[in-house]
Amino acid sequence: MLLELFNKPVGFFLLAMAIILITPLLSERVRLPGIIGIIIGGMLIGPHGFGLMEAGDRIEFLATIGLVYLMFSAGLEVDINQFLRVRGRAVVFGVITFLFPQLMGMGLGYILSLDFLGMILLGSAFASHTLIAFPILTKFGVTRNEAIAVTTGATVLTDIGAFVVLAVVLGARTGGISAAYFVQLIILLTIFALAIVFGLPRLGKFVFQRISGRAVEFQFVIVTLFVSAFVAELIGVHEVVGAFLAGLAINATLPRHSPVTGHVLFIGESFFIPVFILYSGLITDPLTFLKSPQTIIVAVGVTIVAYVSKFIAAWLIARIYKYTKPEFWTVFGLSHAQAAVTIPTLVIGLETGLFDSTLFNAAILMILLTSITSPLLVQRFAPDLKTAEPDEEILPLFGRILVPVADSKQSEGLITLASLLARASKGKVLAVSVARDANIEKDRDTNFTLHKDLLGRVPDLLNDPETEIELIPRLASSHAQGILQTAHERNASLILMGWRGKRTIRESVLGTILDEVIWGSDTPVLVGKLSLPLNSMQRIVFIIPPKTVPPIVLRRMIEANITLSKSLNVPLHLIADGGYLQITEALLAAIQSDHPVKLDELKDQLKRENLEHESVSSFIVLPGFGSRKRVADTLGHIPEQLAHSFDGNLAILHFDR
Repeated sequence: MLLELFNKPVGFFLLAMAIILITPLLSERVRLPGIIGIIIGGMLIGPHGFGLMEAGDRIEFLATIGLVYLMFSAGLEVDINQFLRVRGRAVVFGVITFLFPQLMGMGLGYILSLDFLGMILLGSAFASHTLIAFPILTKFGVTRNEAIAVTTGATVLTDIGAFVVLAVVLGARTGGISAAYFVQLIILLTIFALAIVFGLPRLGKFVFQRISGRAVEFQFVIVTLFVSAFVAELIGVHEVVGAFLAGLAINATLPRHSPVTGHVLFIGESFFIPVFILYSGLITDPLTFLKSPQTIIVAVGVTIVAYVSKFIAAWLIARIYKYTKPEFWTVFGLSHAQAAVTIPTLVIGLETGLFDSTLFNAAILMILLTSITSPLLVQRFAPDLKTAEPDEEILPLFGRILVPVADSKQSEGLITLASLLARASKGKVLAVSVARDANIEKDRDTNFTLHKDLLGRVPDLLNDPETEIELIPRLASSHAQGILQTAHERNASLILMGWRGKRTIRESVLGTILDEVIWGSDTPVLVGKLSLPLNSMQRIVFIIPPKTVPPIVLRRMIEANITLSKSLNVPLHLIADGGYLQITEALLAAIQSDHPVKLDELKDQLKRENLEHESVSSFIVLPGFGSRKRVADTLGHIPEQLAHSFDGNLAILHFDR
C-alpha cells in the first residue's frame, strides 16, 4: 500500500523533496558536500535499494530539465574576467589538466573494450573538474593567490573542452563517423555557438529596453534557455551544449547579482538540479560491487585514472611555475573533484549505450570519493597559502546605501541599483521614507502610517531575498532633514537619490530636497536619472572633465565606477581630460582590477553635442566634487542639458571632500 502511494503524484513529489531536503543536511553535518547525500539517498530509495521510487518516465523527465539547468548554471558561473587576468598560465594548466585525464581515460576505455566514441567520451568525463572546495578558499581569503586563480581559470577551458568533446561524440554517433559529417557538424556548431554567445546578449539588451517587470524578464531567460537547448538538438548535438552556451550568453547579458538570474537559478538549484542528482543515485546499483568482482576492478581503474591524471597535471604546473608545496596540494585538491560535468557525461553515456552499467556504477563511486577528498585536501593546505595581494577589498562607498523612497514605482530602479551595488560589496540597503511632522497630531499619524505602508512594499518591489535591506520610517520637519539625519544616525556610506531631470539639478522634481541633501551632506551622494531598465545597459561611461576632482578623490570615483560596471556586468569606458590621462593610467595600474576598462581622452570641452552620439544603452556618469560653486564652474549646465536631451541613464557622483 505504501509503495503504491509513493508512485502517485503526491507521494512521489513528497519522497523526492524529502530526500532533497534531508540528505544534504545529514551529509553536511559530517562535512561532506550535499551532492553526496542526495546520490546516496537516491541509491537507498531506488530500485536497487528499498524500491520506494522507480527510475521511470516521470523522474527521467524532471531529471532532463535538471540536467539542462545544471549545464546552464555551469555557463553562468564561468568567470571570464578571472580567466583573462591569468589567461597565459591558465591556458597552460587548462591544456595539461585536460589532455592527461583525456588520454588516460581513453587508455582505460581501450582496456575496457569500449568503442572509439566511448573511449573519447570516457576521457572527457575525467578531463573536466568541479570546484567543490572553492568556498573553503573564500573563507580563508586566498582566492587571489596566483595558483588558485590559474586553477579557476583552467576550469573554464576544461568545461568548454568537455562540452565540445561531448557535442562531437554525440553528433558522430547520430550521423556516423565520416569527414563530411564532422565538417558539417563543426560548421553548424560554430555558427550556433557564435549566434548564442554574441547574438543573444544583444537581443537581451534590446528586449530589456522595451519590456519591464521581473516576471517577463524571468520568462525571457527561461525561454532563451530552452530555445538554445532545443536548437542544439536540431543541429545534432545534445541539449546540454545549448544550455551551457545559453548560460555563457546570459552571463554576459545580465548583472552578476541580478534578481532575475537569482530567480532562475533558485528554481534549478532548489528542485530540478537536485532531482537530476537524485536520478543519478536511482540508476546506480551499489550492490553490484558485492555481486561482481569486475565492477570492483573497474572502479579501482576509474579511481586511479581520476586521481593520478589530475595529480600529474598539478605536479607539472607546480614545477613549471615554481609553486610552493601548499600551492601544489591545494591545486591538486581543488582540481581533482569530479561532479558537475562528469555526472551528466556519465548519464548521457549510459543512456546512449556508450557506457554499460558496470562502468557507470564504478564512476559514481569515483565521484563520491573525489568529492570527499577534495575538500579535505583544500582544508588542510589552504591556510598555508600566501597571496601577493589581499582579496579584493569591499568598497566602503557601497557598504551602507541609503535610498529615500518617495514613490514605490519611481523608486524601483533606485532600489534595484542599490541592491546590485550592495550585493557586489557585501553591503546593506537602507530604505527610508520620510513623513512630514505635521502640526495636527491626526495628520502626523496618518502621514506616518502611509509612509510605513510605502516602505512595506519595497521588499516585494525588489523581490530579491539575497539582498540585506532595512526599512526605516522617519518623521521629520522636512524630507531633506529626515534623509540627512537618517544618513548620520545609520552611518550611511552613500545616499542614492533619483532625479527626473526635467528641471535643473538645483530645482529637482522634489522641490529643493535634492539641493538640500547634496549641499548639506558630508556623505557621498549618487544622483541618478534612470530612464531605462538596468538590464539593458551595455557599458558605463565615466566622463572626467578638466579640473573637476583632485587625484585622491579620483581614485575613489574610479573604484566606484568599476564596482558599478561589475555590478551591471558591463565594461567601463573612461573618457578623461588630457590633464587626467597620466594619473588615470597610474590609478588603473594601482587598482589592478580584472574588469575590462577602456581609457580615452576627452579632446574637447565637455559639451552636450559631444555626447549625443552615445547610445541609450550607455550609462553616463559625471563627477561632482566640493561646493555648489565648484560644481557649477566645472560642469556648468551640462547635467541638466544631458538630462533633457539624453534618453538613457545618467548619474552624478558627488563627493563633498
